[in-house]
Amino acid sequence: MYTHSFDMLKDFTKMPKGSTLGFRILMIAIPIVLILLVPVAQSVQIVKAQNSTASNASGGTAAKTNITTTGNKTVIITPAAPAKNSSAAATSYNRTGFTNLYVLTINGKNFPIKYSINGGKLVGILADKDRTTLALVINPSGNGGNFTTELPRKVIDYKGASNADTKYLIKIDGKGVDYKEVANNVNARILSIDFSKDNRLIEIIGTQMTS
Repeated sequence: MYTHSFDMLKDFTKMPKGSTLGFRILMIAIPIVLILLVPVAQSVQIVKAQNSTASNASGGTAAKTNITTTGNKTVIITPAAPAKNSSAAATSYNRTGFTNLYVLTINGKNFPIKYSINGGKLVGILADKDRTTLALVINPSGNGGNFTTELPRKVIDYKGASNADTKYLIKIDGKGVDYKEVANNVNARILSIDFSKDNRLIEIIGTQMTS
């Protein structure tokens, strides 16, 4: 495709001098635009295919497509439409101690993730099983804020020697950051993570994730 476009470009540049300037500019511009658009379209399709299994059933409303740029990396999340009973499922989960609920779907199974966020909004969560990572896309306010969540151990956990609890690896926009583990029990661990007004992507990395 690229070779054909460049051949067209060469032919158009050899047009007779009698051709109008406007027509020659138009003919040269078209293949250049096509060349620029092809790789962009391909990258968008790839990212959509990778993220198409993510869904947000919180409130029973399908999340909108969101585009987040971090450095030279663009994250595009296009959640699938929620199941018909997603609203009922979301409201039936226990939100005790938290203001929000995100229903994360992994391999067709729903896992309620309770969270509270101050100074921003949670756009979506994507589970990356190959990296045992939860990727959270946020939209911060002008002053930044805090994200606190209860992570079920059956969704993601971090174990060290002798199966002992070990700190998760937390990255914000690709850089490791510290956080607070507010509480934990046999079923879940509660994390508190601060973020700034410029942050967009929080990664919670563990050693094991639900299959």
